[in-house]
Amino acid sequence: MNSFSKRPQLSVIIASYNSRKTIEDCLRSLESQATTNDFEIIVVDSSMDETAKLIEKRFPKLKLYRFSERKFAGGARNIGISVAKGNIIAFIDADCRAEENWCEEILRAHESPFSAIGGAIANANPESYVGWAAYFCEFSQWMPERQSRSMDDIAGANMSYKKKVFDKYGDFIEGTYCSDTELHWRIGRDGHRLRFVPSILISHHNIDSLRRFLRHEFYHGQCFALVRVRTMNFSRLRRLAYVVFSPLISVKLFLKVALNNIKNRIYLAQFLRASPLVMIGLIYWSLGEASEYARGR
Repeated sequence: MNSFSKRPQLSVIIASYNSRKTIEDCLRSLESQATTNDFEIIVVDSSMDETAKLIEKRFPKLKLYRFSERKFAGGARNIGISVAKGNIIAFIDADCRAEENWCEEILRAHESPFSAIGGAIANANPESYVGWAAYFCEFSQWMPERQSRSMDDIAGANMSYKKKVFDKYGDFIEGTYCSDTELHWRIGRDGHRLRFVPSILISHHNIDSLRRFLRHEFYHGQCFALVRVRTMNFSRLRRLAYVVFSPLISVKLFLKVALNNIKNRIYLAQFLRASPLVMIGLIYWSLGEASEYARGR
């Protein structure tokens, strides 16, 4: 890797917020990439836990952009894109670890005409019962060992684009979760599909605190509803319908997660054990959705 290459083929962008405990593992995995291709690493950090000091001390060669105010992932990614030099833009989260062929697999996948390509996500803390529930609530669509296929959405923790995508579709929305999903809706409305390539593999360190997990699910549901209402111009009647029938949201989501695990049996035993907590997490998600539909901001 040469993070100071004048013309890197690939720019890897990491949005960092209070990630001191996990980002070193992420950056070490990028330092250890088995590739002869040049790529740059850009970290956009808005932490309050001395993450920036750790990066400056242990990874002085990468590009660090530091902000004192909180940047949600969309805003941080926009900053990274604005300074990126690569024709391919890849995103990995600060709580993830990339396989050593991650960069190579991204570049190989982008030899195809697909403009937006996502990869698979494994569980980096399988010893945690809460971690498994958090994993299934968030990543069951992108588990390892599934076939390459077209999708409507790809995971923000492991996604890449030809840079021209942002010239055509603009920036990520800022100030909320689900900015990646909203971009993918825009791409989809234009008739394009996204590509899932499981050989592009990372491992994600999931929330392992029950309180944090439930709080995260509730807030994530709120953000999803907020983005949905604003993007799709929900009427008051439609918002009311979603509030009234919100108990069905968790049931629908649980059945979707269960079906994903039945089709891809790699983590089926873990899902069966964690399924009660998965259901509780999805109930919290649906409560967050319903609360936002009721507010109708």
